[in-house]
Amino acid sequence: MLLRKCIPLVFFTLLLNPLSALAQSLEELAQQGLEAYRAGEYESAASAWQQMIEIDPQNADAYNNLGATLYQMGQPAEAADAYRQALEINGNSADTYNNLGTVLAFQEKYEEAIAAYEQAIEIDPDLPQVYVNLGNLLPAEQAVEAYTKAIELNPDYVQAYNNLGTVLFDLERYEEAIVAYNRALEIEPDFQAAQDNLALAEAALAASDGEDADSSEESTFSE
Repeated sequence: MLLRKCIPLVFFTLLLNPLSALAQSLEELAQQGLEAYRAGEYESAASAWQQMIEIDPQNADAYNNLGATLYQMGQPAEAADAYRQALEINGNSADTYNNLGTVLAFQEKYEEAIAAYEQAIEIDPDLPQVYVNLGNLLPAEQAVEAYTKAIELNPDYVQAYNNLGTVLFDLERYEEAIVAYNRALEIEPDFQAAQDNLALAEAALAASDGEDADSSEESTFSE
């Protein structure tokens, strides 16, 4: 089975100017949160973000990081709420819209996820990962356009090539799919998904060529 994968959530490293005791306290909590998150200690990380929000309720980045942490804790609805709160404070964050879209997609709220990704693109049309995530939710022909745009923005985007190959496979455009998978493997030779998908595409192309040959022979004999 060929799969198209979402891109991981964007996590913000909070940068604060420690000019006061309050800012220093926030800086310490930010550091605690980041260290706990990176160590997989998500409850501790969430506690740090929540303490930051109590001190600074208008800290959109803290809400974003809380959303990423809650998602890792298996709480997608609460994560979505945190992202929405971040966007109420700063509605101009393409990365947060992308994160919200990813959580909504996980919840199978696909129309809302598409709207979030499209809003991210409206804010910043140069984020290739958003086009990949959007492409995962679109019909095949539109998905091809989205993945192609991601590749235009980042010609070494392995996952975009793999996802492009997969949707081309679904469209039975096997030769083009093979080109996409080969390009992914040129960039990352050990990419197992692309290796597996390439083998399937090559087999499908061979079978298709065989069917075409059989059809040609049948046509010849019928004459």
